[in-house]
Amino acid sequence: MTTLQKIIPVAVAVAWAASASASGYHFGVQSVSAQGTANANGAEVADASALFFNPAASAYLPGRNLSLAVVAVKPDMKIESASATTAQGLPVTSGGDAQKPTQTVFVPQSFMSWQINETLSAGLGVFVPFGDKLNYDKYWAGRYNADELKMMTLALNPSLALRVNDQLSVGMGLTAQYMNAAYQKQVDFGTLLSEAGVPAKPGDPRFDGILRYKGKDWGYGYNLGVYWQPDATTRVGAAYRSSISQRLSGTAQWRLPTLPSSITGALEKQGFRTGSGDVHLRTPDSFTLNGYRQIDDRFSVVADWTYTWHSRFDELRLKFNSALPDAVIRQNWKNSQRFSLGGSYRYSDRLTLRAGAAYDQSPVPSSADRIAGLPDGNRTWYSLGSRVMFGKDASLDLAYSYVKVGQVEIHNTECEYPACTGSGTTTHARLKAHAHILGMQFNQRF
Repeated sequence: MTTLQKIIPVAVAVAWAASASASGYHFGVQSVSAQGTANANGAEVADASALFFNPAASAYLPGRNLSLAVVAVKPDMKIESASATTAQGLPVTSGGDAQKPTQTVFVPQSFMSWQINETLSAGLGVFVPFGDKLNYDKYWAGRYNADELKMMTLALNPSLALRVNDQLSVGMGLTAQYMNAAYQKQVDFGTLLSEAGVPAKPGDPRFDGILRYKGKDWGYGYNLGVYWQPDATTRVGAAYRSSISQRLSGTAQWRLPTLPSSITGALEKQGFRTGSGDVHLRTPDSFTLNGYRQIDDRFSVVADWTYTWHSRFDELRLKFNSALPDAVIRQNWKNSQRFSLGGSYRYSDRLTLRAGAAYDQSPVPSSADRIAGLPDGNRTWYSLGSRVMFGKDASLDLAYSYVKVGQVEIHNTECEYPACTGSGTTTHARLKAHAHILGMQFNQRF
């Protein structure tokens, strides 16, 4: 069995990623050696995982190189307050504990590079670029906004790099991205029925239904990169990763409350019945500038600036194959920036120490556009890392990051049926979050 055949099954078994690690729905760590500098060392090209940041990285990796990593993310999200009102302005009855809707996840990443000749090299990355996983109690106050969201992506990214001369290298890659998503929310049939003259109480769990959507799709994109190395101690990189358009096709499942058959039959005729559905989503493209400078035999500094076109995400729109109108969640995200700065210290021939910090802007423009499934806020990263050498060609990277999320508030009003498929409820919530991230990565040169 080839090395590639061994890697792909491990990557396909990837866990759902946690939303607390990076802004938007990015998964924040693809390289553990970079994690130790808060993702600032894309121009250092410390190992094959640098391919995530720039497809030209393989030009600086002699021979064949392998990096295998696993990242553990322990998010901690606390709901400080939560309430909701129905479309009629009545309070939503709640009874669930939504204090900690997150849990620890483990995510593998893998990268390989091959030097074909003195000028041409190739690379392959198998990694998780995006992810989200949140589970709220089905009786919490914001259940009509969301009670579960899962999104997993897996990217296969082969690339080629050309060393033009001693100072300049260029690279390009193609990306095949698999996305699998599931979304669930409670539905306030109490309001819908009461407005139709049926005896029912708005916002009462006894009259709640459930909408659950599951969909998946493959999408395709590309990435481009260049490195300029004026001397042996300095390297500057620039890279662009394209947006990927995905149409998630799957099943929209309705579960109606316990009601007389005449009422449930009428609801099913209106379109509240299980069928197919699809969601169109464009992942954001990004542009990165990064730099590396070797100060002396022991110290080096690294820096990164990344601009992400999160404005691609203007809405979530679920199309049903029934008579129901689309379910629409307005997002109106804005473009965002991330700033990272770090450094390393070669303590000995066997041990290198790293540290870094980063500020990652949230793309959510206001509390009115923030939803319970993506409760995003500005993030500050503090990272420490180390590399231990085992001989000349093998090493182990370890990294720890503490990610603090600024306090976020939700004041989101859902669209209302029949203009679109929604309950028209308004959810209010205030939450605080942080995350602990541990990474371990093994590197081998052949």
